[in-house]
Formats: sequence, structure tokens, C-alpha cells
Amino acid sequence: MDEEILEKYRFSGKIAAEARDYGAGLIKSGVSFLEVAEKIESKITNAGAGLAFPVNISLNEIAAHFSPRHNEQLVFKKGDVVKLDVGAHIEGYIADTATTVEVGTHKY
Repeated sequence: MDEEILEKYRFSGKIAAEARDYGAGLIKSGVSFLEVAEKIESKITNAGAGLAFPVNISLNEIAAHFSPRHNEQLVFKKGDVVKLDVGAHIEGYIADTATTVEVGTHKY
């Protein structure tokens, strides 16, 4: 892999990781899925990357790949287990990263 391509992967990875960590900090009881997704997506694009895919916010028994719609009304509740999956790309070179957040408890 040439150095220019490697640098694009590194940059997209840095942006994705920062957006993931930022988003994880937003997940709190009473906050809407849509608000979190929109803020994460703005962070990615404002950092100079494109979205590799819509932000995925999966709740409890949903394994993965749920994205809130433009009119989504879901909010996080205490005890929810949330899987947050974000991706960024620089000229098509994609970084994908995820984390799990437990809302307001330490049961799991």
C-alpha cells in the first residue's frame, strides 16, 4: 500500500474514533437517538471526512445496524445497552469503529 493511501486510512480512522468517543459521551437517559446520530454525523463531516454509512445505534437485543430515521422519536432510557457504530471515509478509504454504552447503570 502506498503512503498516500495509508495516510487516508489513518485520517479516516482518527476522525471515526473521535466521532465514536464523542457520540458515546452523548448517550444519556432522555436523549434522542436522532440527536446523537445527527451530532456524530456533523462531527465527521466538519472534520473533513464523508460518512461511510449512516450512524448505527442499536438498542438492547438488536444486534446491529439500526439507524434512526429523520422523524425518529426513540430516546435512551436508564439500563439500555447501546451499540454505537460509526464510519468515516476519505476519498473512499473507510474506517469503521464501534463501542457499547450502558445508560446510567453498571449491570453489564
